[in-house]
Amino acid sequence: MHILAKEVYARLFLAGCLLIATAFPVAAQVVTFRTYKDNSGFTCQFPSDWDFRQASSGARVFFGPADSARDVTIIIQVIDREKTNEKTAKAQLDMLKAQLLDARDGRIMNEGSATVAEQQAPFLIASYSTTDTAGKMRKFRHAQMVVTAPRVFLLMSYSAPDGIFDEYMKVFQHCSATLTLENVEAEAEKPAPKETPAPAGDEETVVWRRNSDRGFWIAVPSIWSNVIDASEPYSVDMRHPDRVEGVLVWALDLGQTTKVKDFADAWEQNLADKIFFMNERLAVPAKDHPGVGLPKVPGIMREYQGEVSGATVKSIAAYVVYKKRGYTVVGYHFLGDRKGEKRVRDAVMSFRLAAPDG
Repeated sequence: MHILAKEVYARLFLAGCLLIATAFPVAAQVVTFRTYKDNSGFTCQFPSDWDFRQASSGARVFFGPADSARDVTIIIQVIDREKTNEKTAKAQLDMLKAQLLDARDGRIMNEGSATVAEQQAPFLIASYSTTDTAGKMRKFRHAQMVVTAPRVFLLMSYSAPDGIFDEYMKVFQHCSATLTLENVEAEAEKPAPKETPAPAGDEETVVWRRNSDRGFWIAVPSIWSNVIDASEPYSVDMRHPDRVEGVLVWALDLGQTTKVKDFADAWEQNLADKIFFMNERLAVPAKDHPGVGLPKVPGIMREYQGEVSGATVKSIAAYVVYKKRGYTVVGYHFLGDRKGEKRVRDAVMSFRLAAPDG
């Protein structure tokens, strides 16, 4: 673990400069992709500047940037194969086909199958008329595909206004081409990594630690270490002495005012894949940080996953920007370690830029 941490720091020393230089390019940039891992057992890739939310129905909704593709969406519905009446991919697609034909001006333009996740997945392309996000009636095109996973059907759809459908079709194609499936039941049967007994001391005792160098407070278990690396990017390493569990705080001087989402996106594009516990962005909706103690200083939280020595490590990150300085607070723990997960999550959510009450 200590060797891995040194490698992370060495890479971040170079990557930190890259982040500052490329966070806000003015020229056209190459599209970068992030991997999203869903707890139902599928993984796929989307552009880094796309957002994600989970609808009340449970559907996973990915949507394009508001400035250029606000009416472009990719939706993945997860259907339990045991609970549905339509037991085949074709039957699922026929049901969806009927719904599309019932839409205003609905018609089927093309049907076929494509090789996705090592199977022939049936698909269709339809068109219909509906209102866009501005309330204007427009013609849309819609691609619908059904993929069979070990326990579920994935109903994957892509829709966009007719004029930009072809342009953003490549995003749906990339999502489909990178789709991988796993049996979540088999994964669940794997034993969780064995925990090493904690050394003498109470790891449930939480203490506030103040960092006067970069002006932040964070509440962590008293048993965790507190190692400061003052080189750029400045970092504080707080971890359990005997297991993969802890929080890293990075503070980067950006040299310019920026929005917190832009900072988070730039971190993902340039740094996340260099940190073993942030390799994959989990398909979990981003949430607001509960507050850093200062008015009008928002924070956003995202979740990730990676591996070390064959074991899965999950992480949760909070991103905050204040006075041209970006803070990335990342907590990590073994998958399945519920107590460790709570300690890590509580620590990340406690991060503040003002003294805590009391």
